Amino acid sequence: MTKRSALSKTCLLALAALGLGGGCSSEMLDTATYGIFPQSETNFKEQNYAAADYLIQQARTFIGRGDLMIAEPLSDTKQPGMSSTISKMIPEEIGIRLSQLGYRMDLSRVATGAGANYLKPSITQGEKPDFVLSGSYLRRRIEMDVSLRIVDTRAGRVIASYDYIMPLNRETAELAKPQPKIVRMEN
Repeated sequence: MTKRSALSKTCLLALAALGLGGGCSSEMLDTATYGIFPQSETNFKEQNYAAADYLIQQARTFIGRGDLMIAEPLSDTKQPGMSSTISKMIPEEIGIRLSQLGYRMDLSRVATGAGANYLKPSITQGEKPDFVLSGSYLRRRIEMDVSLRIVDTRAGRVIASYDYIMPLNRETAELAKPQPKIVRMEN
């Protein structure tokens, strides 16, 4: 191979590489954001149990072990009327942890599987919850903001709150994807 043909091939390869990469935007090159390369999995249980421990540290002077707390699905800040798996999974896991700590939890509105039935507290008919665990989440480009709160229903005030950030990897994005629901409209 002559020096000139080797130089031509090198130039052609360099131009081809520039041509292929020249049309890519910085968003397309940010492959980790879109899950092209494997990312470490999020340990949801660990994060949610830690959130439960933090919330109960704030609320323990208000909540007695005999008080009833109900867990509500989290609201998607961008699409409040929609539901997702993560909107139930987070409060369910926090409720399970609070139940393990001895608090009466009603997880019927957030139970994602049949395994949570063992946590059903004995509720008398017509009993209303003393406290509500609720919150919201906001999906961003590479992370998800989660805001939790425990509200005293009698006083109508927030007695505990906790905000944290989860990485929005492929797994989290799939769990946070809004699930369409069919609504029947009557005239």
